[in-house]
Amino acid sequence: MAEPKAKEYIFGLADIAIGEGADQIKFDGNDYLQAEGGSLSLTPQYQDITFADFGETPVEKRLSGWEGQVTIVAGQEDAKILELALASTVPVENPNGGESGVTDAKIGSKLKGRKVRIHPRVLPESVKDMDWTIYNMASTEGFEREYNPEQGNVTITLTMLPREGFDASKEGNFFYRGAVDPNADIPKE
Repeated sequence: MAEPKAKEYIFGLADIAIGEGADQIKFDGNDYLQAEGGSLSLTPQYQDITFADFGETPVEKRLSGWEGQVTIVAGQEDAKILELALASTVPVENPNGGESGVTDAKIGSKLKGRKVRIHPRVLPESVKDMDWTIYNMASTEGFEREYNPEQGNVTITLTMLPREGFDASKEGNFFYRGAVDPNADIPKE
């Protein structure tokens, strides 16, 4: 008889990885620091099905979309953080070397999204059962920076969009929780 699985209690910060490959930004207590804990909110959107026989009372509700946000308060500020916090920007390379900067993107530029993975820091990296993965998120918020005699922070709010290659007639267009990506290509035998 198999032993029952121990309950995992989530406590503390999560590692939040935004993007993939060389462009990835990680709030993991090493690459970048969080001035406050991050947050994830996911909200299903429903369309009411109504009939005159019941007035304004919904008889049924049907899923019509999703809204979601991830908020991170970064404890550092550099060109990568600014590009993440204010998505409609493009990098400006410093011709003399050193840190690059950012400038506003041209009007009509497409919003660039990135994959976001949230992993509870108390769990080993190999345990992904409680990870959240959002396929496509981008900043649609503005940027505000206060200059006071206190710690400066950059609030980054990312908004969820459907994944690239979405199929509205199927599930798995926005996010998943756990170790298995429902959209992963699984080799067939």
